[in-house]
Amino acid sequence: MNVFGKNERSWRKARKRGVSPIIATILLVAITVVLAAVLYVLISGLTGGGVGSKPIGTAFAAGNPTQGKCWAAGVTAHVCATAGDLLVNLTVEQSTVGMGNVLFEVKTSSGSAFPNTAAASFAIMPLTGLTTVGYYPIAASAGLAMTSGWTYTGTNTGSTAITTTNYIVIDTGIAAGSWIPSQGNYFVVLGTSGYSGTTSGTTLP
Repeated sequence: MNVFGKNERSWRKARKRGVSPIIATILLVAITVVLAAVLYVLISGLTGGGVGSKPIGTAFAAGNPTQGKCWAAGVTAHVCATAGDLLVNLTVEQSTVGMGNVLFEVKTSSGSAFPNTAAASFAIMPLTGLTTVGYYPIAASAGLAMTSGWTYTGTNTGSTAITTTNYIVIDTGIAAGSWIPSQGNYFVVLGTSGYSGTTSGTTLP
């Protein structure tokens, strides 16, 4: 009996066997998951959103802008600073964001920041009642742009949800008679803290 030949045949037979079907399946799944993750990171980087960043244009929309005016009895630190200033009110048409996810801006028709005045501000108001939900003044160096975060009576409310039961008040800080209607100024929302990009501009009357 040729023991050596028998052992050689057994070794060759064992060598021809591959990994088990279970191990092969696990390896294929693992490779697929890793490749999918790498592809997702690459695509996110190319679109500029980054991992975990959503476009603000699909999460927030404002519209139906109407003019108003600060009246003496309504002047407060959280709505309008000076009687006679022009206010612009905008409805919240769609929102799945909180105050900490957005920056508001007013821009000129050329796309530059609207000239700032010290009295300018943004406020979030409820559709019923006059209790301010959120407010921030405008920094002198930033045009109409948020720099310090939402506050109300000294309390940070950056996590407060903005809903369609709210509306936005823009205090332009400009006397109503000095605002030139239909000159192309527009309102835009910038995404931050998990959101990116901007909404399409809403032309102000």
